Amino acid sequence: MDELAVHRYAPGPRARLGSGPPRSWSVLGEPSTAAERMHRARVSGAAPAVAVVLGEHYGRHADRALLQGLALRRTHGWPLVLVHRGAGGGSLLRAVALEEPGPPLATVELTCAGAEATVAEVARAALGDTRWPDPPGSRRDVLAGADGRTAFAHWRPSALPRGATAEGPVLITGGLGGLGLRIAAVLAAAGADDITLLDVTPPGALPRADAAVLGRLRARVPGLRVLTADVTDRAAVARTLAGARPVTVVHCAGRVAGAPVSDCAPGDLAALRGPKATGLSHVLAAVRHSSLRALLCFGSVTSHRAHRMMGGYGLANEILRRRALAVAPRLPGCAVVVAEWSLWSGAGQAHRMGVVAGAARQGMAPIPLRTGLDAVTRLLAWPRGPEHAAALLLTPVAYGALPTAVVDEGDTAGHSGRRANL
Repeated sequence: MDELAVHRYAPGPRARLGSGPPRSWSVLGEPSTAAERMHRARVSGAAPAVAVVLGEHYGRHADRALLQGLALRRTHGWPLVLVHRGAGGGSLLRAVALEEPGPPLATVELTCAGAEATVAEVARAALGDTRWPDPPGSRRDVLAGADGRTAFAHWRPSALPRGATAEGPVLITGGLGGLGLRIAAVLAAAGADDITLLDVTPPGALPRADAAVLGRLRARVPGLRVLTADVTDRAAVARTLAGARPVTVVHCAGRVAGAPVSDCAPGDLAALRGPKATGLSHVLAAVRHSSLRALLCFGSVTSHRAHRMMGGYGLANEILRRRALAVAPRLPGCAVVVAEWSLWSGAGQAHRMGVVAGAARQGMAPIPLRTGLDAVTRLLAWPRGPEHAAALLLTPVAYGALPTAVVDEGDTAGHSGRRANL
């Protein structure tokens, strides 16, 4: 595992922002206390700026508000700040900063009750104190707590536990994809004998190489189940997984597509998010929570480090991370981990699309297949309980440094489904 760098998200030490100039805010998004505060802070005659205000959950309304706000930035040259209480969306703005340099962009996440009191002051300061894109890996989001206290998001080095055999029945979504099949093969080799592969693609439509892997897997696991359903279709998932009691769920389902954010419509963003975040919700709604002991979700480094043409995909993975960590408190006996990978070589959608070499030239070093599969077995040994729920960034050492903060183990609320109270 020396080839793989593992980092864990943590709020950094308290940071003091400057005092930004007054703004004439155009406020979009959801009605809320924070939105009302931004409206009240509008100063007639001051320099205009856009504030997109979201709540705790990201949905189609958020796509519309963000794209509308970005259109105002593009057309009028206005700075834009995203304010939210956990919904997310900053990954999309990071991609825009790379694709469309110009007026400042910033995000402010309100981490606790009472943070709205100074939201306008923090928003003004964030637009003045943050710059996108920063050097690779060093982008910091503003976390706002009570009484105007602020911090930046950081990463600290972490480690994976020793590997373990997946417990009980295993369900792998995106199970007929290149990675899903190979994860199933590794778990079968380690002794898993009850594996279900769920995929939108029927087995007969697999490429020759993947069909060969499936054939070998069937020979090793006689009771292997292959189910066909679109995870974005709640009724189909409920029907297909009726009565399922998996102990381990590996959520690999996803869709990759690239386009500039300026070319994206709300439906485009929703389509990328569907298999990831919506699909996770549908699968968890269909299975019995009492049996779950491990939930491993496949995310992407693009939710943190912007890459051209990948803003919608980065957003889909950001919302997946937030959705998984938010559900952790409802799974008290389960280990919940979101693995935010660099792309893989040797298997997976990037490998199938032939973009690994091109991505490497843009600074996204790939994870070798064997290294990634070894990490999967170790991730499945993550400790159980909501207090341990985590998002982990997994990249090759060559990927480059990430901003880190020295954080005591007693000050790591940002690692779990809970947000830190700053």
